[in-house]
Amino acid sequence: MSHRASHRQSLRRAAGLALAAAGGGLLALGLATPASAHAALTGTDPEDGATLAEAPAEVTATFSEILDEASTEIAVTDPSGAVIDVVDPSYDGDTFIQPMLYTTPGEYTLAFRVISEDGHRVDDAIEFTVESIPEGLYAPGSEPTAEATTGAETTDAPTTAAESSESTEAAADEEDSNTGAALAAILLGLLVVVVGGVVLVKTLGRKSKED
Repeated sequence: MSHRASHRQSLRRAAGLALAAAGGGLLALGLATPASAHAALTGTDPEDGATLAEAPAEVTATFSEILDEASTEIAVTDPSGAVIDVVDPSYDGDTFIQPMLYTTPGEYTLAFRVISEDGHRVDDAIEFTVESIPEGLYAPGSEPTAEATTGAETTDAPTTAAESSESTEAAADEEDSNTGAALAAILLGLLVVVVGGVVLVKTLGRKSKED
């Protein structure tokens, strides 16, 4: 084999290795590109761990990819861990908006599972604490009822009336007792006078007979 032929074979081997390396690099890039496009949570409102003076009407979560609405699952739990029945969320591309309801002040958890258009799944949760709940945001059956307070006041009223009635009756009984005692004293006094008069009459009669 000539020196020139040997040189050509070496060039061919080098070119083959270069093409193989380039092909492998392209394959690696092709595999890496979809992975880098997977959905990720980029922000929430309120923020995870926030403490709010007033409960928000809705919670939003934004992702790095457009969401598959039909595959999204959301669950809201109250401070006791009970699941709250909330309406379905609405969507704005890469964001879901979840209307909220509450039972009592405390820590709430909004857990979710979303799937982006590329099929990647994200499981995560948002926790936040509310110190008060505006009217209209209570879950059914959790509203503080005005009737309860009114009922307590109404219950006190008959008690007061009964106490007043008892006091009046006691005063009347005491007055009747005093009146009865006075009448008894008067009658006793009259009886003493009558008896004394009878005795006096008898005594005078005896003296008259003796004379």
